[in-house]
Amino acid sequence: MRFMNQRFQLLFLLTLFAVSCSKDKFTSEPRVEVRSIEPATVFNGNIIRVLARYTDEEGDVDSVYIVYKWFNGNNATRVDTLMRFPTNRLGIPSALRESDIAVEFEYNTYNQPNMLTLPGVTRDTTAAFGLILIDKTRKSSNYSESNKIRLKRP
Repeated sequence: MRFMNQRFQLLFLLTLFAVSCSKDKFTSEPRVEVRSIEPATVFNGNIIRVLARYTDEEGDVDSVYIVYKWFNGNNATRVDTLMRFPTNRLGIPSALRESDIAVEFEYNTYNQPNMLTLPGVTRDTTAAFGLILIDKTRKSSNYSESNKIRLKRP
């Protein structure tokens, strides 16, 4: 009987450990993962599209910080954070616990009046874009960054 009790206790502890170590994909803080950016080389007038996926337990993501990084080799030489954009301004669905999102920029032209514009560079430059999501209770997500792309001088 004692052996049975010890086996039960061991099984209970292992189950408790496994449950406590499992990671729920939904957390109270939003989570974002930048999955791709295109095109790899950007010319004047191109549309840059950053594709990402987010999760949020409450489904209350309401805004996004967009971060630009310019590189000289492997070192970031300039980092700019745009102002905070509401999700509806960027076409990101609201009241969802998880979703794919696309953030688009027009490079150095103003042909799309409702689209964000990224100004042209004075010389060919390598850049990356990052996202941070904010929910209605002001909890922020992790920072997730795209791969580097090449911005060509207009």
